[in-house]
Amino acid sequence: MSSLAWILILTLILTALGSLTLFLITVKYYWGDRGTPPLTGERRKQQKEEELNQRAKQIEHANKNPVRPRNPDFWDNRKRS
Repeated sequence: MSSLAWILILTLILTALGSLTLFLITVKYYWGDRGTPPLTGERRKQQKEEELNQRAKQIEHANKNPVRPRNPDFWDNRKRS
């Protein structure tokens, strides 16, 4: 076979492999572990309650440990207490 035929065959094979890989990744992403249907009813309420509890803990932690501003002097590398 001529080199042009080999280039075309190789291109088609690589294109098919790339398309198959993309298809498998797409199927795994959308219908795999993460692709569960949305929660309904009691489970959704429970998850919302858990999220609110976690947010309350975050706010409490932020209030107990406020962010300290940086020293405006650029050359001062000492840590502030």
